[in-house]
Amino acid sequence: MKKTLIIILSLLLVIVAVVGLYINNTRKLVKYAEKNNKEYENFYQQEILGTTLISIINKAINDNEKNGVPKEEGTIYYQDNNKNSVQITIKFLDSDRLIKMEEISQKQTESFVNVFATASFKCTQIEYHKNTKCIKSLYFEQIYN
Repeated sequence: MKKTLIIILSLLLVIVAVVGLYINNTRKLVKYAEKNNKEYENFYQQEILGTTLISIINKAINDNEKNGVPKEEGTIYYQDNNKNSVQITIKFLDSDRLIKMEEISQKQTESFVNVFATASFKCTQIEYHKNTKCIKSLYFEQIYN
């Protein structure tokens, strides 16, 4: 009788510990997503200069590196890891082509700043990862030069 009571209490204790750890981990993930998202969401529907855009691109690349987001094999592009990868796409006035952040980063950010420092951009779309609710991608459009 005592033995079964001890076994039941032990199982109950293990279950409570596992549930507690799960809840704690979930709270940490939500807090991380909210903090990280807020840094990017501040730019949504806001008019920004090219110098600010290059800072956002650098932050996204740093976040991808910090989070260990792999690159597509044989390319400069980061993969979507369905967890915490960040992609930035830019639409320029003089081109119908969408440019990814890696292309700008690879082709010298200094030359981008020289050409687009005073140009205005606007973040018109934000997507989130389904599971983690972290920012997945940002879409910027050039408003004027």
